[in-house]
Amino acid sequence: MKSFVSTLALAAGLAAFGGFAHAQQIDNNQRNNTNIRAQLNATISEVTGDVSATSASIANSFTAEGSSLATLNNYQNFWGDSRSGLNATISNVTGDVSATSAAIANSASIDVDWATNINNTQLAGYDPSAALNSTITTVVGDVSQTSAALSNSASIEADFGRVASTQINMAAVNADMTTTVRNVRGAVTATSAAIGNSLTVTGF
Repeated sequence: MKSFVSTLALAAGLAAFGGFAHAQQIDNNQRNNTNIRAQLNATISEVTGDVSATSASIANSFTAEGSSLATLNNYQNFWGDSRSGLNATISNVTGDVSATSAAIANSASIDVDWATNINNTQLAGYDPSAALNSTITTVVGDVSQTSAALSNSASIEADFGRVASTQINMAAVNADMTTTVRNVRGAVTATSAAIGNSLTVTGF
């Protein structure tokens, strides 16, 4: 009898611990009220291999990855100015070339197997601006260029009970690109994107 009671107590304790483990909660609160700047001036030539040049200005960034949550609360408020600039001169490359200028106010990436409640709130009040100026010549591989400005961006991949998302953008969003590309054997892509609010939900 004593052994049986002890077994029951142990089982109850494990059950309580298991319930506690599955009742985890994440609360993220990010506020940025100042200016964020990123500037890259690059001259690159005579490269055997790939070339990648990135200038990124990010005010608030949040990433959550795991298995099980009771509640995830994400709050991001940007009241500053995010600006990114990339000036690139790239020539004589045997591999691929990528150039990226990105200015982001609020970014959230959530990847969990299960969450009972996911609450996302993102507020942006000032202007994210990205600029890319490039001259790219004589490349054996592919050339890919991106100038991207985003106010509020959230990606949620999860099986969930409930998702509530609020994204409010009160800012001008600017993405500029000026590029010259010559003598490329591979594919050439050039993208300039200005996005106020973006939400992607998958996995349910």
